[in-house]
Amino acid sequence: MTEDVHLKVVLNAYPEGMPKPSDFRIEENPVPEPGEGEVLIRTMYIGLEPRIRLMMNPTSDDNKAMRPHGAMTDIGKVIPGTVLGVIVKTKNEKYRVGDVVEGFLGWQNYVVTDGEPHPSNNPEGLAICDIEIADAVDYIGPLGAPGLTAILALKHEGKLEEEETMVITSAAGMVGSLVGQLGLLCDAWVVGVTSTDEKCAYLKDQLDFDVVINYKTTEDLGAAIQQACPDGVDYFFDNTGGEMAETIKTQLSKNGRVTRCGIVANYNKKGWNQSEQFAGQFTVHDHVPEYKEARKTMADLVKDEAIRYELKVFDGLESAPEAFIGLLSGQNIGKWVIKVS
Repeated sequence: MTEDVHLKVVLNAYPEGMPKPSDFRIEENPVPEPGEGEVLIRTMYIGLEPRIRLMMNPTSDDNKAMRPHGAMTDIGKVIPGTVLGVIVKTKNEKYRVGDVVEGFLGWQNYVVTDGEPHPSNNPEGLAICDIEIADAVDYIGPLGAPGLTAILALKHEGKLEEEETMVITSAAGMVGSLVGQLGLLCDAWVVGVTSTDEKCAYLKDQLDFDVVINYKTTEDLGAAIQQACPDGVDYFFDNTGGEMAETIKTQLSKNGRVTRCGIVANYNKKGWNQSEQFAGQFTVHDHVPEYKEARKTMADLVKDEAIRYELKVFDGLESAPEAFIGLLSGQNIGKWVIKVS
């Protein structure tokens, strides 16, 4: 990749089900210049996130309630996503050249922004990363939206006590693996549900989950959950929704709590009342004032190796579409990122 052109991945066509490479295209333009009050960021990494799939759909009655400020993307617009980068030019007194920053800005090698918050998708605005407390790339992993979601959902909804039981779906993904480790630090009994033997081995052997269940090879998921949690599930961290979630909910204890974090099971489907289904989901954006403290806590845990995470790096912006399709196919363990520069 050359550093003297502006490359961006844009939506070429609305996906029908699972996205295809032809649903994306790469455009090349001159590197933009920041205007008054703006900065120019050179992207270092882009974090891949399943929720981007929902933003690739056209606005309809099914999802318009989730888009009060308009669609984040459309045909010809850049694919949205979390960017970690460095400021190379600034006309905004809040930011200096050399600042490492993070924000929900899109799949591109350069970004011009005024750094102001977007009310529904980037409520913090452009965040300056304190690289004294953590590696830069951690800010799109345990110190970014995945880690903040894990720790703040546990704080506000999980409220785990010692020896309580916790079940997590999509447990080998970034959010699931982090919240599971936080549960273990609370001395809870942690059960991870995932889709392959490789992921089961990762959760059991590397992250020390108490029980792991491969739902694809388990004949009766409800019976497996009951065996793992004979007194019921005290806290269910749901990343998938769908039939699997409904099965696990039948095993909740008397005081069982549920965090609805994602509905990955439906992301490639149509006609599932998206806005209605997302009502009541945990939204980390509701807790922006707590981000600083939560990031410091997660940084300390990473530094002390009390929590660990798997990071897979793909080289070059052009690798983003195929990697994203692989992510949606459930191939990932931990966090997948695109190294741009």
